[in-house]
Amino acid sequence: METLILSDAQIRAAVGAADVVDSQDRAFLLAAERGRVRSAQAHYTTFAPDGMAFVHGAAADGETGVVFKTGTQHPRNADHGLPTVHATVTVHDPDSGRTVGVLNGATITALRTAGGLVAAARALSPGRPHTVGVLGAGAQATEFALLAHALLPVDRFLMWSPRLQTLGRAHLDQRLADLPVEVAASPRDLCERSRTIAACTLSRTPVIEGAWLSAGTTVLTMGSYAPDRCEIDVACSATAALTFTDLPEQALRSTGPVLEAVRAGVLKEEAVRPLAEVLRGDHPGRAGEAETVVFHSNGLGVQDAVLAWRAYTAARANGIGTRVDL
Repeated sequence: METLILSDAQIRAAVGAADVVDSQDRAFLLAAERGRVRSAQAHYTTFAPDGMAFVHGAAADGETGVVFKTGTQHPRNADHGLPTVHATVTVHDPDSGRTVGVLNGATITALRTAGGLVAAARALSPGRPHTVGVLGAGAQATEFALLAHALLPVDRFLMWSPRLQTLGRAHLDQRLADLPVEVAASPRDLCERSRTIAACTLSRTPVIEGAWLSAGTTVLTMGSYAPDRCEIDVACSATAALTFTDLPEQALRSTGPVLEAVRAGVLKEEAVRPLAEVLRGDHPGRAGEAETVVFHSNGLGVQDAVLAWRAYTAARANGIGTRVDL
């Protein structure tokens, strides 16, 4: 029974930047189609400080096999130079259920999360070259910058994190060495000078304040997926003319800034729209250059499933990976 094993490098050899972001466009569209996706997820805290374990499972009818991602998240690993997420993705044949692939889950997570933000930026941000701000300097921030540089009209990146402020460019991932990256003086400085801002943090307190934003800013969050995580303040939500997310019903249950804004009365539940409406052409997105727009990424199992299936099928077709009998 042959199973294809794909490492970080092999996944990246199988799918390029355009493949990653296109897969997330497709995942958002599938998530909005009633009956096309079946999924479930479970999370629980572990005995490690701030530790969490997770299981995500999803299958898209006619598009993927059954895909499971299991792993752990340990935010304090960053203090020791270790990845905060360790995970494994298993890919199963859609008809027989046979395990046909085992993939590096941290790579799939990093690429699909960053790819989802770039997909949103591509749909919602200004079309001309502009400054992109990135709050954070870890794995997710790095992947976002790399994908954005490949696919968006970026003239420069402003980046900020506590470690980046202390260590300067020496703290940046070496893959960013050739990108036009400037270290911002503060989160406020970054926000005031950026037209697209990506919050790539796990912050429980706002790193973006509405008072810092210029008219026409696009704000993207990837770490506000739980009620106790809130990368933007209520004023930012109130300033936004439009609020999009990957799946509104999930955002209204668990996305910290959405819950706070609804409780504060500055955001109506029905105003939280799926990005799929823009991707389908049912919603125009930003109506004018002066509108501020917010997108919240919750992280959906179908995002993992679509990207993992594409990586698996591309690797198999191109002779990439290690084949073993389990």
